[in-house]
Amino acid sequence: MAKMINCKTCQAEITSTAKICPNCGAKNKKPVFKKWWFWVIIVIAIGAIGLNMRGGESTTPISSTANMPTTSTESKETSSTESKSTTFSIGDLITAKDFEITVDDVGFTNKVGGQYLSSTPAEGGIYVTLDVSYKNISNEPKSSFRTPSFNLVDPNGVKYSTDISASSYYATEKDPNRKVFSDLNPGIKVSDNKVFEVSEDLFGDGEGWQISVSADKDYYVSIK
Repeated sequence: MAKMINCKTCQAEITSTAKICPNCGAKNKKPVFKKWWFWVIIVIAIGAIGLNMRGGESTTPISSTANMPTTSTESKETSSTESKSTTFSIGDLITAKDFEITVDDVGFTNKVGGQYLSSTPAEGGIYVTLDVSYKNISNEPKSSFRTPSFNLVDPNGVKYSTDISASSYYATEKDPNRKVFSDLNPGIKVSDNKVFEVSEDLFGDGEGWQISVSADKDYYVSIK
């Protein structure tokens, strides 16, 4: 049985299914919330609100991530400052995580090698020679790729790599016992030698130049 309602225009009692009021002829319109398109709009609106909320939640992590490189850079700068805060002298014992390291001597020369096998720097250059020793103080063997490495560093912080050719000639003079193809076992100490070629004018008397020793971190040894 149809439900009886009042006409919205004349208030006469009519059935809910009547399309027009028999008393005044006004159309009997359904409430908006009973129309199908009303609920379609509601569903769409709820979906849009949900997407906006998710987008709002993702904003904070993205912003936070964007700030992370700055923190990382500041950390690296701090670490670099800390590593340079302690400068060693020639002959000092440097105790790293896995090695005890000593820069035994730093020299300057225009020739390395023996009578028959020798090398000289290019015009305007000079050789900086380096004698070092290090001991494996860890409890496991270390391959040649995991032993300390050395660089020459100028007053501006620029690192110079080893001159491999000149270093091989210098090794004929010094006869180091470093491990080239075998592991350095725990408790074993070896000697090594390096040569760097630099501009004689830039190097001067070596003031402000350092040796960088890379092990678990960078250590610096003053030449002068």
